[in-house]
Amino acid sequence: MRLNQCLLDQLFTEENRQTGSGPIERALAELVADGEVLAVMVGRAGGTLAQAAILHTEVDASTLILDELMPETANVRLLCGEDLLLWSSLTMPLGFQSKVMERFLWQRYGAVRIQWPEAIYQMQRRMALRATPAEHGGMALSLQRHGARSCDGFCVNIGAGGMRARINAPNDYPITTGEILASVQFSFQGKAYWVGAQVRYVEPVRHPRGMAVQEMGFSFVQAPGSLQEQIIQYALRCDRERLRSANR
Repeated sequence: MRLNQCLLDQLFTEENRQTGSGPIERALAELVADGEVLAVMVGRAGGTLAQAAILHTEVDASTLILDELMPETANVRLLCGEDLLLWSSLTMPLGFQSKVMERFLWQRYGAVRIQWPEAIYQMQRRMALRATPAEHGGMALSLQRHGARSCDGFCVNIGAGGMRARINAPNDYPITTGEILASVQFSFQGKAYWVGAQVRYVEPVRHPRGMAVQEMGFSFVQAPGSLQEQIIQYALRCDRERLRSANR
């Protein structure tokens, strides 16, 4: 797993900060219900990077129960009082800060009790909106990989923070979650872009019509601000059009 510093810089800002008890409780409950695996940084900047899911919220005690970290070697860093930074990026990016309280057995399995966050950081809706590109036949793209052959495909939907794509499955080295891509090459609204990216999830290979394809999602790394704003405006227009159509 690799750190997407660009995403953290965009997410953990004052404009995304929410301190109300209601929004915090709802956001944490959704993470538990979805079983979403979070990225976890143990310690301050440059600390150990791992993954874990929130298993349970203890609202009355103002604590959370976190699954043990993966990889397992990261759990040795979970000392009482250790700083934690947790975030999700699969749906609407969300993150928070916490501290380790204790490691213990929960329902016969190893777990970690951590402090209830004082605030959550949630990307604004305009940054999370996604839309299907308008290009006829789909927006073509090419994934440039480190130490592996490039993969061609097309965009399924796009947002300011990343893209869902359907690609021709690689026949040399499989794409893995967390992989850093050298660049994603595509054209948006008539202009060509080469943007660094990190793979967020990869679905199993399928074989429609005998072709090996798979869908995947990736987040942009240091995408130009002008490109992000163009995508946001395009997604907002598509969203307004959908609302008007639904109300007819």
